[in-house]
Amino acid sequence: MSSTAAWQLFWGLLTLIALYVLASGARRTVAIGVLLVLIPFQFVDTRYATSSVLMAYALAVILLINGGLRVRMLLPLGLILLAYFVSLAFAGRELMSYHIIFVFQFTSCLVVFLLAYNFARLVESERSIIDVLLLMNVLVGIYCVLQLTAGPGEGFVPFGIEEFRFNPNREASDPRLTGPFKNAGTTAAYFMLMTLVAAVEMVFSQGSRRRLVQFLIVLNLVGLVATANRGAFLTLLVFFPVMLFAFRRELGPKVIVAYLIGGVAVLAIASLIVVAYTDFGQMYDRLGQVTETEDGVPTTRADTWPVAIEKIKKDPWLGEGPYFPTEETAEEMGWARSSMDPFPHSLYLYLLRTVGVLGLAAVIGFFLHAWLVLWYARRRPGLGRYQSALVRLGLMLIAAFLVEQIRLEFNRLETMDYGHFIFALVGLFVGGSDRDGGPAVVAVPRNG
Repeated sequence: MSSTAAWQLFWGLLTLIALYVLASGARRTVAIGVLLVLIPFQFVDTRYATSSVLMAYALAVILLINGGLRVRMLLPLGLILLAYFVSLAFAGRELMSYHIIFVFQFTSCLVVFLLAYNFARLVESERSIIDVLLLMNVLVGIYCVLQLTAGPGEGFVPFGIEEFRFNPNREASDPRLTGPFKNAGTTAAYFMLMTLVAAVEMVFSQGSRRRLVQFLIVLNLVGLVATANRGAFLTLLVFFPVMLFAFRRELGPKVIVAYLIGGVAVLAIASLIVVAYTDFGQMYDRLGQVTETEDGVPTTRADTWPVAIEKIKKDPWLGEGPYFPTEETAEEMGWARSSMDPFPHSLYLYLLRTVGVLGLAAVIGFFLHAWLVLWYARRRPGLGRYQSALVRLGLMLIAAFLVEQIRLEFNRLETMDYGHFIFALVGLFVGGSDRDGGPAVVAVPRNG
């Protein structure tokens, strides 16, 4: 056994023991909270499973045995499983082991949704729902700052221990921050969503908590600019005004103007930091190419979208199978690397190609169902002020996510931890909307 494998086994066993002790006692919310906070950090990362996958299944089993797991949105979850198993049944035999591994890992995302939902319903205060996201955000921010010091093509090595090496950044020819999600696009999408979370939380925070949230906004924007991902950047520019409109009653006209001016200033400061003090300052150069197209397709997707569309036509209903083969797959199978197609770089095309119309309808239907749950919850009698804010924030995040996914896939096998984050996010806000209503003691600034 290699030293890396031994370290992974040690930390994996240690974490599972800790989760068992916590979940078997009265502190199940602590156990779920630990899982949620650690989602971006895979100290076990093998072909078959990551630490988040193992922790999710283990924790769910423990809670089921103890009768402490409540199920929500069973029909949408069941339809996703049905779609993936039907696609699996008709997939080619050559890659069947890959398809099975993918379904095993992707199903853990649905488990994470349920765990996050139960966490949101069980914690004493709605603030804990945002607390777990902010704590995760702090850790991701620290990780990315350390990665920025490592430079293009490198991974930061904590304490000089090679087994703890971070995911490497993009090479100097395309210097972009990758972050804990192994991919510049997914890391950028994470920062985009968390910037919106922090911006809303700032409306309801005072004192040291407000200063922490403001610091996280700057940190998130630094990380977003360093990824040089245009899709997430433009999505944020669209949804920040949407956020201000959604919270116009809490803010008032003067504060909205202050937020707009302050947002531009903070973005300028974050951009200056990245451009002047790091090697990852190509965001604005890439933004200059955003309007370039070939036959109506963005230039950056001209080699991916048409290929995906042609392959989708061959089996539009069930797709080719849940797993999308990569160049690494070709090497393992003894195939030519050039025989593999690139990722479509669009969730909608990715789903159509892998699990077909049935899978696309099931996955997107899940998110639309969650959005409708929040939509109808927003006017429920007895909804507290902060709980109402969570509902509106959840509506906005799901919409921003679906827009962002036009140019990205959230559930590749290589980035399944980001899939966990997305399903956890939905579970937290659906669970928050299902809590018993009541006035929340929250300070809300008005007009200054």
